[in-house]
Amino acid sequence: MADEDQRSGTKGRIAFRRAAGLRLAALLFGPLVLAGCATTSPNLKSAEHLVQSNFHGQAHVVKVFPGPTQKLTGIVAENSQHQQGILWMLSNRYLLLGPVVNDKGHDITQTATKKYLAQPRKVPAEHLAPAALKAPGFTIGHAGPLIVVFMDPNCIYCHLLWKALQKPVADGQLRVKLIPVGFLKDSSAAKAATILAAKDPAVAWANNEKRFNDHTEEGGTQPLAQIPPKDVAAINTNTTLLQASGEEATPTLLFCQKNSSAANATKDKTGPQMTLEHGIAIHALPALIGSLDGNVSATGCTTP
Repeated sequence: MADEDQRSGTKGRIAFRRAAGLRLAALLFGPLVLAGCATTSPNLKSAEHLVQSNFHGQAHVVKVFPGPTQKLTGIVAENSQHQQGILWMLSNRYLLLGPVVNDKGHDITQTATKKYLAQPRKVPAEHLAPAALKAPGFTIGHAGPLIVVFMDPNCIYCHLLWKALQKPVADGQLRVKLIPVGFLKDSSAAKAATILAAKDPAVAWANNEKRFNDHTEEGGTQPLAQIPPKDVAAINTNTTLLQASGEEATPTLLFCQKNSSAANATKDKTGPQMTLEHGIAIHALPALIGSLDGNVSATGCTTP
């Protein structure tokens, strides 16, 4: 388990947070810094030339804004799927993709994302629960409180959490409703829909995890050549539901716990609190299981 914690990074959180800028970067197959045009001052025309050239016409510039230094210009770009993200133009000649961190360790891309991009309205945990319980998926476990987990078949942090959950689930400490989503990679939605289309989705998901490639961060499912439209639609609906939680990140957990000061808990202090959590550290899983109190239900937290 210690090895798994180390792999989750210095923050020790099991959550893949797909930055808007990385959504655009996924369209590319080049290096982090891409050469482009050379002009003398930052302007919309220079930014548009860089974006059009390096994204092969699949993205365009919505606006530019001043960066923290004179040579760095921020770009709000939008791809063909109408997803927006933050890019950076350096000296009007290079395009920087993904997170950019300053000398104090601050992620200026994240700061710009909050300032210049529309942020999804977060749905309270208790309002998300009814739809989550109806969402297509499967439940594992035979006893214990019921929790809900959103997972992407190509999410390595979901893979680590899945492995960590097996013993407590087998021991009857909790039950897990898993809601498959697909957004991390181009193959994610097809793999998730293929799993959902299986005769036994729980077995299909377990096989995806058994064959998971840690190096490429790819689940082992081979998508069907023809996936039933209803299963494709179900995964799209599940992914939209995840977005409504306030963040497109996996794993996202929904559970009921004893009264605590949890940041995302409901304001009702008279009973168990329904909590929405984007990610969890492996070493914190036993404590989370110990704090569970009741089942996630459409009407709130109910006792087993």
